Amino acid sequence: MKHKLIASVSLAALLSLGSCKDSFLELSPYDALPAATAISTAADMGVAANGMYSGMRNIGLYGRTLPLSNDLMADNVYLSVQNSGRYLAQFNYSINSQNGDVTGTWNAGYVVILRANNIINSTVAQSTESDQFRGEALTARALMYFELVRAFAKPYTVDANAPGVPIVLEFDPLLKPARNSVQEVYAQIISDLNQAFGLMTNTSKNSSYFTKYVAKALLSKVYFYMGDYPKAIQESLAVVNEGGYKLVPAADYGAYYRNPAPVANKVETIFEVASDGTNNAGFDALVNMYAQAGYGDALVADDLFGLYADTDIRKSVIIPGTRAGESVNIVNKYQNIANADDKDDTKVLRYAEILLQLAESYARTGDETNALNYLNQVAQTRDSEFLGFTSTGAELLEDIITERRKELAFEGNRFADLNRLGRAITRNEQFPAAARTVELTDSRRQAPIPQVELDANKNINQNPGY
Repeated sequence: MKHKLIASVSLAALLSLGSCKDSFLELSPYDALPAATAISTAADMGVAANGMYSGMRNIGLYGRTLPLSNDLMADNVYLSVQNSGRYLAQFNYSINSQNGDVTGTWNAGYVVILRANNIINSTVAQSTESDQFRGEALTARALMYFELVRAFAKPYTVDANAPGVPIVLEFDPLLKPARNSVQEVYAQIISDLNQAFGLMTNTSKNSSYFTKYVAKALLSKVYFYMGDYPKAIQESLAVVNEGGYKLVPAADYGAYYRNPAPVANKVETIFEVASDGTNNAGFDALVNMYAQAGYGDALVADDLFGLYADTDIRKSVIIPGTRAGESVNIVNKYQNIANADDKDDTKVLRYAEILLQLAESYARTGDETNALNYLNQVAQTRDSEFLGFTSTGAELLEDIITERRKELAFEGNRFADLNRLGRAITRNEQFPAAARTVELTDSRRQAPIPQVELDANKNINQNPGY
């Protein structure tokens, strides 16, 4: 079942922002009616959860900006010279504090946090059902803070004491929050996910819902991005050994990406943000930035394309084409632009990512046997003719990082990975000359705090360089 948009006026008011200001973009996303008091039953919690899930479909989040920008600001995807003007600032590294995409991510992220807080703080009596919904809301809040702190702050692995984003856990009409540190934000994320795992009992909901092992998978990724590799191994192994997930076989790979619906069979997808024929981002959806029947602006960088062997099934979701009179490679992971009945979901967590986290974490803790085991599980499933990696030391680590790039391309991980790794972004001649090398110390590696937030909240400080 897809998550339906909230239709009734009373529940729409319950889940939406309230302000006397002129426009949505003029208000701080913390300004809201204290809707948690209006959630009085477990059924109310379920309706509120639908609104929380639908908020993640916003184009500022998984509807478009997060998966696109994380590839575009790295080295996987570039914009054609024939383009619609969208995301040029990300492509050129010319973002400023008034950028609409950045503002959209900030506001949409805090709207989801608001909706999650309403569920978490409701006074509904404890039961298996209410615990499940609170666990889902805690997972949503953790995921949003994970996205926001990675976008607007320095990586944990670079400076855990740097300014992060404000932690807002309950409604306060007078609140003008300052930024918490990166370390404090990550501590809150971990607390939320541990609590969520303990509360949730449902493991059978489809992949568009947060369940017990979605929380565990996200926790493993959080530790991985912190550079806490022993804990990343521990939590990833729990997903592998207890979650019941499996890789999609090569024979089903094409069908897997053609399928626009959530799955309950635990093949590959751990969590995805759902869209359908009614509830979707329309022409603003991510697919339209890739499909030539849409805007078709974003294309596959040549150096990424060159990493795939002809026998690698992942190469099948990149198709040749022509754009602006030139031969180009087109992203075809999102294939349902013309499907009136259903639209592509945005995959947020997949089982292959967990295996590659294990590979890198084992490599970094000196266990190369296990590192090769998990690396080759992915690589040989994707390419049946590949004999497997046998590398060691620094070469093994590079093989894992490259395999991760190939596996997760066009799903919004590459920019965050390069930040986590502390590496310069090096882009080829398909990218603007002024933004081909972006060092880790470049202030543009962190997004600016939106100007509307600075204007509304005098306690918050801007990132350097803006």
